[in-house]
Amino acid sequence: MTKSKKQLREQHAAREAAEANTARLETCNDAYTSGAFHYLRFLVHLLAAAQFSYGIYYYLFKLYWPKGLHEEEELKTRWGGKFKYLTFLDVVLQAIYHTVALLNDLFGDNSVTGVSKSLLRRLRDYFFATFAFPIAHNVATSFWVIYLWDRELIFPAELDAIFPSWLNHVVHTNVALLAIMDLFTCFRHYPSRLAGVTGNAAFMILYVIWVHIVKYFSGVWVYPLLEVLSMPLRFVMFGGLVGLSLVCYFVGEFINNIVWAPEFKLLQQKKVKQG
Repeated sequence: MTKSKKQLREQHAAREAAEANTARLETCNDAYTSGAFHYLRFLVHLLAAAQFSYGIYYYLFKLYWPKGLHEEEELKTRWGGKFKYLTFLDVVLQAIYHTVALLNDLFGDNSVTGVSKSLLRRLRDYFFATFAFPIAHNVATSFWVIYLWDRELIFPAELDAIFPSWLNHVVHTNVALLAIMDLFTCFRHYPSRLAGVTGNAAFMILYVIWVHIVKYFSGVWVYPLLEVLSMPLRFVMFGGLVGLSLVCYFVGEFINNIVWAPEFKLLQQKKVKQG
């Protein structure tokens, strides 16, 4: 049976809409994967990877605690090393993430697409959503709030002679700022809620366990604030630390969906047309 003029018009309109949607996606990808945007994303990842890697090096090999400590104080200071601080663990996470992102810029896939076939791209997206963004903002928020309230509870004034100001901002400020820049320059699909939330919560719970292990062997809490809190309040603080990390995860997901809403809409329209 021959098609009616109405059906032919509808098919023609649908074909034109699909072609227009494809053209918009191609234009979006051209702008996103080449030109100024491409170089900006590469520069962000290069500078971040270099900055955090140098921060780790300085943190490990250039920071020295005062000499002449008694044996008991030496144990308290040294047990767990730099790895007992969430700040240091976070800067390690940031260095790993931005290195992976940099490798993806060079050898992977940055296109606006559905599920990418690139392993580097999938690893980059999961690592950012689950660890890099929420842990960075957890560290920055909790540190600066407590610091402004009473710095002696988290970063005593005597540390100023040991811990340079620039390094303080690298590990407590830049981690969050560069994560935000990355959010605005890298199109990504967030993982499923189960995978993302489980990974994030597991990391933070393991850190809380690690803090207690350090306390058991060294005899002191990692942060001075924990020394002045009662046991119930410490549980509240640890719960709040895990909870804040999860809040930061959902904030990152929410912002990502807003920033890249036009691209998600184009992909959804393409999927519907193909379906």
